[in-house]
Amino acid sequence: MSNNQAAPGQEIYVTSSTIAHTRSRMDEELLPAMTDIHGFQPLTAVDGLGFGVIGGLAIAPAYEEFRRWLDTTFSDAEEAVRSCSATLDRCRRNWRAAEEASIVRYRG
Repeated sequence: MSNNQAAPGQEIYVTSSTIAHTRSRMDEELLPAMTDIHGFQPLTAVDGLGFGVIGGLAIAPAYEEFRRWLDTTFSDAEEAVRSCSATLDRCRRNWRAAEEASIVRYRG
């Protein structure tokens, strides 16, 4: 995602289309990237004596706890992105309704 910022003194306007674009980028870029990274988590398992006998006693429990935390954190983050996407869709619809309501119509 790009970091487009307004120049000093430049005004920024929110529109229903910019809200839709933000949602689209979240759905098409952010969520798939997070899901891909989360998919690597099972590959981080260290089986058997991967840490050695002493390391298995000292390191393995903390490592497994970290792996569980990582799995939960990524699951929560993916759900947060999905929830945010749904909320942005509601915002877009509401914003669009406000845009439509603010259009001045002249009778001829």
